[in-house]
Amino acid sequence: MNRNEAKKGKFTRWFFDTSLAGDCQLDIDSGNPVLSPDDYYDKVDLDITNKEWAKNLSFTECNLWFFPYCNNKHYIMICVNIKAERFEVLDSLRHKDFEKTYKSMAERVVQYAINYMKTQFADRTVRWERFSWFKLEKVTQPDQISCGMYVIRWMRHWEGKYNSALTKDWKRIDLINEERECLMLDIILDEENLERERIMKEATKYCNMKNKKKELKGRK
Repeated sequence: MNRNEAKKGKFTRWFFDTSLAGDCQLDIDSGNPVLSPDDYYDKVDLDITNKEWAKNLSFTECNLWFFPYCNNKHYIMICVNIKAERFEVLDSLRHKDFEKTYKSMAERVVQYAINYMKTQFADRTVRWERFSWFKLEKVTQPDQISCGMYVIRWMRHWEGKYNSALTKDWKRIDLINEERECLMLDIILDEENLERERIMKEATKYCNMKNKKKELKGRK
């Protein structure tokens, strides 16, 4: 998002990959963090510093930080909403055991974000003590496999309000599948996809075969 859009009051976003939050995970047996806080911060600092895409990002104009996290094959989203002064946990299934399952991990992700901004962007004043926790209270997911699609949806459209990313229609599985198809096409047709030409040739070959069979069937 460019500076002009940011000045109009629109949200700017920064997306982290799952490997960052993954290092926050808790041990399944003991419930203790896999990495100590110091080890975690050092590792994530190194991971981000080594990534070219991170070098051109600016925290000074970023309103929303998104941290997707997968726990026991279920994706949730942790959002640090600078503008609303909230730490937002978006779970499309609204697990009742949030305090036990996610709260500790979410707090570690948030603490990392706070520490990183304080050290790297000391010129931006954020009153972290005023932030509150927000947890999505409405169950929206109609099945047990579409949590990843909701995470993608939140990263695209979430602005801190329930209706900014989800509508009643989004409970319809056909619309979720349509979103999957659009995402698949974006990936396949992207110029950076090294397999694009091969996939397109195979798809064309398959369509021609289907059409030929249809023509032969129509002649009988």
